[in-house]
Amino acid sequence: MIETSFINPFSFEAKEIVRKLGQIENLDKKNDSLIDIIKHTHSQKLSSIPETLEQLALHKFQWYLDKKTDNFDDKVYEYLFNPEIYEYDVLSFYFLCQAVAIGFGEDSHEAKQVVELEANLIDNRLERLKSEPNNFQYSFLKEALNQLIDTNNVYWNDLKEVIDLGVIDLNKLLLSNGRVIIEYEDFIEEYGHLIEHRNPQTMYEVICGLNLKKNLLKSIIMKKTRDYIVKVAENSKRMVEPDSIMNELSGKIRQMEQKARERRFGSSNSGAYNDNGPAPYIQEAFPPCVRKCMEGIKSGGRNDAIVLFLTPFISYARLAPNVFSMEYDMKVSDVDPSLEITHKEVIPMIYEAANACRPPLFKDQPQEKININSKLGFGMNSELKLSDEGETRWYTPMGCEKIKLHMPNLCIPCVDCKKIGNPLIYYNRKKRLLEKNNSKTTAGEEK
Repeated sequence: MIETSFINPFSFEAKEIVRKLGQIENLDKKNDSLIDIIKHTHSQKLSSIPETLEQLALHKFQWYLDKKTDNFDDKVYEYLFNPEIYEYDVLSFYFLCQAVAIGFGEDSHEAKQVVELEANLIDNRLERLKSEPNNFQYSFLKEALNQLIDTNNVYWNDLKEVIDLGVIDLNKLLLSNGRVIIEYEDFIEEYGHLIEHRNPQTMYEVICGLNLKKNLLKSIIMKKTRDYIVKVAENSKRMVEPDSIMNELSGKIRQMEQKARERRFGSSNSGAYNDNGPAPYIQEAFPPCVRKCMEGIKSGGRNDAIVLFLTPFISYARLAPNVFSMEYDMKVSDVDPSLEITHKEVIPMIYEAANACRPPLFKDQPQEKININSKLGFGMNSELKLSDEGETRWYTPMGCEKIKLHMPNLCIPCVDCKKIGNPLIYYNRKKRLLEKNNSKTTAGEEK
């Protein structure tokens, strides 16, 4: 039997688990029952398994980080999808939320990661539910959802904050006088008399059905997770001194993030340049089109040159030059978790080019600051905040052919531009050549 708390850490049952077993002093104690469940999980690799609740929380966070790497081994984390672990999973969820709230704050990159982690876990666990009969899936999801909302009596405006998360599209919800149609009996009551020569169950499944319930359940849990982190963070500000165990857990999370970034992108301190992660600008390596844009664009082509062309180039050149070798969509916070580099270096360089335009871009087009944020992946917002990241995607640098077509005035190719299809590739190659020449010069001077 699969308990609803295996999917929903805010269920009635989950709250009872926390009440009975959630004492913080149990966080770092070896738990034989947990170990036994993990060891008896089918296909589980036993090389490194969590033995305490603290380790379980950290392993879950590591699972989230490892999923972004090329050498991810799902058998290392098979126990996370064993329904028998539900009690310990609930406890680790709350400890993890508390650790990031106390250690990093409600608006931190880490807090956002925990929300995404829980969403990813739910996705994977619900995917495995597909092996169960449809009637079981329907009853399970109905029970899980009805511990959060009344699925027979919920209106779209009740779900506004849930819809804002972007998992559910308001335009695709079936509404009747503002009420969201979720259950089959409501679907038949409202629209059954209109259905002829078709199977009502099939139509319900296409329009609403399991997918709506899954996305709704996931979105509500994401919102409640975020709300819980906010609540803990606010309470922690009134504490004289946060619990030392939570501080230690936060510190370990920070170390895990640092190691994960080093594995994925390399250390930004390992040389004069580094294609795999944040690296200082080498403006000498900028291609001619970027240099021209930095010098200022005349009225007429300013918007596209700064927002569509320069913003992606400047951001990736500083934060992730090797983006075209990555196999997944990146976010700025993947390489700049605190947004410190983005605020202190990336944005100022873009703004410098915008102010060099004739007339200065923001003087008569102040809304372009919002468009710049949008191209960095933070939606149509006036400020760059982690809580808004993901509302839009982080645009990758425009290719040479597209630049020639849409902004021909920028394209003044030099001899080094031959056989290169993107300004960022030009930049990376030029950096290597400069580094190679500098190394030869240094070696000659030493002789």
